[in-house]
Amino acid sequence: MVCASDCRAGNGTQPAPGTRAMNLPERFFPPPWTAAVVLLCASACINVPAIESAETEVRITSPVETAYTNGVLEFRLAVTGHAPERVELLKNGEVLAELAPPYVYTWDTAGEAEGTYRLEARAVLGDTAFVSASRDVVVDRTPPQVVSRVPEPGAQEVWVQSPIRAEFSEPMKRSTVTTESVHLRVGELAVAHTVSLSEDGRTVTVTPVTALTAPSTVELSVTGALTDLAGNAAVDLGAAWGWVVPEFVPYPFHPVPRRPWSGAARAQVRLDPNGNPVVMTHYENAQGGHLSVSRWTGEAWQQLGSNLKTSPDEYELHHPNLQLSPDGNPIVAWQEDMGAEFNNYVHVAQWTGEDWKRLGGEQGIIPDRPHARSVSLQLTRQGQPVVAINMDWEDIEGGTIHVYQFQGSNWTRLGSPVRAAPTSETSTPTLALDLLDRPVVAFYHSGESTKLFAQRWNGTDFESLGNTVNPSGTSSTFPKQIISFNQHNQPIITWSGQATTGSTTNDFFSSHWVNNQWVWLGTPPKLSAENDRSVHGAYCSPDETLIVSFVENNAGISSLTLSHRTNETWEKIWSSDDAFRETNFKFHNSSMASDAQGNIVLSWTERHNDHQDEILVYRKNQQP
Repeated sequence: MVCASDCRAGNGTQPAPGTRAMNLPERFFPPPWTAAVVLLCASACINVPAIESAETEVRITSPVETAYTNGVLEFRLAVTGHAPERVELLKNGEVLAELAPPYVYTWDTAGEAEGTYRLEARAVLGDTAFVSASRDVVVDRTPPQVVSRVPEPGAQEVWVQSPIRAEFSEPMKRSTVTTESVHLRVGELAVAHTVSLSEDGRTVTVTPVTALTAPSTVELSVTGALTDLAGNAAVDLGAAWGWVVPEFVPYPFHPVPRRPWSGAARAQVRLDPNGNPVVMTHYENAQGGHLSVSRWTGEAWQQLGSNLKTSPDEYELHHPNLQLSPDGNPIVAWQEDMGAEFNNYVHVAQWTGEDWKRLGGEQGIIPDRPHARSVSLQLTRQGQPVVAINMDWEDIEGGTIHVYQFQGSNWTRLGSPVRAAPTSETSTPTLALDLLDRPVVAFYHSGESTKLFAQRWNGTDFESLGNTVNPSGTSSTFPKQIISFNQHNQPIITWSGQATTGSTTNDFFSSHWVNNQWVWLGTPPKLSAENDRSVHGAYCSPDETLIVSFVENNAGISSLTLSHRTNETWEKIWSSDDAFRETNFKFHNSSMASDAQGNIVLSWTERHNDHQDEILVYRKNQQP
């Protein structure tokens, strides 16, 4: 652009004339060259176009991102601006093909090695080359394989909430992960389910629309419609992948130190408010016994503190009890003695969340009464401990049962000593608290071995519930009693004993306190009339169902069975004979716990020939 202000008159060395100079008042005829100067020095600017450089843009419009292929892949280019002299598709910087409008190229990768290639488009105009953004292309002809499966194929003890997933060797194509390519069956029926793919594309997860229930068998199958990103169908999937969802499933083994002693380790199990098991383990050793508590964290067993027994080695530990407070923290009671009529003490300890706190001194909760023979522990709904203790005949009040409740920081005895016969010692008591937190005690007398008694606290003292719990002549000897309550606060007592109606075998029995009398509930049928049975757990569910676990000895082989009584009929829920049909099932000292949500756990000790005990804990396989 040239402007008047930039022009020069004459030889170009003098200033250009101003306005006055442009006004021509007189006529005159300038020389010819002056006209040229005037024309060039007009007051307006003159636009002189610049020479534009050539501009071309080339883009890869398809594929739009990293592409995967096992064969043919189509490329599409877009070219704008000045028409280039040629357009090329580059592979790793080298010319793969030269393209003409409409700039479409089909690349057959059959001759290419598997791997990742960088593709670019280049437009050439004169000496200038214009290059597009690159696209990665993965050539993959290797079919994907399953590298892991959950549950494992053929698994026999799968939880109903176990995830169902398959992990592949490479990312899968999301659009092929559908219910058409992944099939789920329960038993003989196909069931509705959803499928999803992980963010990295390697893990396919299957979720039943309706939660699985136990017992059942489940199968998952994957078809060839499921492919990787390059379109290779999954291979080596084999037949349908199946597993079993049984009635009960195990927690990981709860180990016990190798035993130099003869007796098997004993365990008691309880359920915390979240339905997780807490296990108390007791075994003999050279220090007079070991007592510890572990809880299931959701991932592993965690021992709470160390050995609860801290007394000298000459004291032996007996009758341990475990209960859980409303916050889930355990409280433990046990008896220690020196094998004589004195120096027999009852101890109670509470887990604070960090350590064990004794609710008593070195000589137990009642140091002035050193004749305690055994103890039974329960907790009120507020978590206050209540214990029933039977005393040796050497006690100042004879061989009776004393009930104590922990209030504030002291132990207070409730009422008078509990007894039914004044001339003989009471047995190890069984204590329970009814729905109003009133203690109920079941026991027998050494001189009245055919009679089982029960007494309940009425607010001021203990009163008898009928004459005897067992109908006349039905059983004798009562090594174990268990008290539970229905929703009407009526006690149900289940016990082991020997039938006295001509049979010499041991069995278990149940009676229900209703209308001020004990009503006989009968027993489940035996595997054989000659078998011995003993009860190990009992619980009355909110729907009035009585659930009982018992051990039956059949020709020297013991089996653990769980049965329930509903509508006056006994029905088997689970049996070790069915669950462990192919194994040599050896167990001792079983325990059972249940809660209002229907959770049930069973525990027992399994003994091995290498002097190693294991505590096994199984839970009912149901949704939480």
